[in-house]
Amino acid sequence: MHAMFIENIIMFIPFGVLLPIVFKQVRSGWKCVLIGFLCSCGIEITQHITQRGYLQLDDVVTNTVGMFIGWAIWKIVCKCLRTCLSEKC
Repeated sequence: MHAMFIENIIMFIPFGVLLPIVFKQVRSGWKCVLIGFLCSCGIEITQHITQRGYLQLDDVVTNTVGMFIGWAIWKIVCKCLRTCLSEKC
């Protein structure tokens, strides 16, 4: 059970990093997390309709957390790069 919990978080981290890089409109944290939440809801609803999995609310929560962690990683890397480039390290 714990492995699935961690896997769901890890699965959405790249999505949280790449989304603000590709789409400048989604660079605020709440927009990025909202898109992750909606995508996760879409995945869960599709699993329920097609009966190819189980609709689980904890998956939605863990995927959204993964999206937020990915966005936070992107934000930290951006700040570090700006600082490094402005100080010409």
